[in-house]
Amino acid sequence: MGPSEFAYQYSTDKRRGVQYNIGVRADPSLNDVESFATILFFQLGDGTRVQVAKVDDSPHEGEQDIHVDRYYRAPDAEVKDFDVDIEDPFEAERYLKQNWKQFVDRYYESHGLEPREDGVNI
Repeated sequence: MGPSEFAYQYSTDKRRGVQYNIGVRADPSLNDVESFATILFFQLGDGTRVQVAKVDDSPHEGEQDIHVDRYYRAPDAEVKDFDVDIEDPFEAERYLKQNWKQFVDRYYESHGLEPREDGVNI
């Protein structure tokens, strides 16, 4: 499964006229998860996906820890949060589903409806 393909995705409600989505991907599959990413995102007019928040288990500094990439934070703030109680893609999905409005509002306050200036969320 490529990095842009989801096992499934769905739309949340619109906020400020923008459609937001949650997508879940797992490798090799949802039934046998070795790695995963669950992403809250919106799409620009040209189809570019802009990530607002992502929960994944990608390795950082040699360790594979589940963490939240908080792209909604200001450009000079720490993005990664390793202090989360999430064990799998389904808990990650619930976490994003419960908090998506707050994350979207914070993203809008920090970045408007554009990708971050540092480009880490596209």
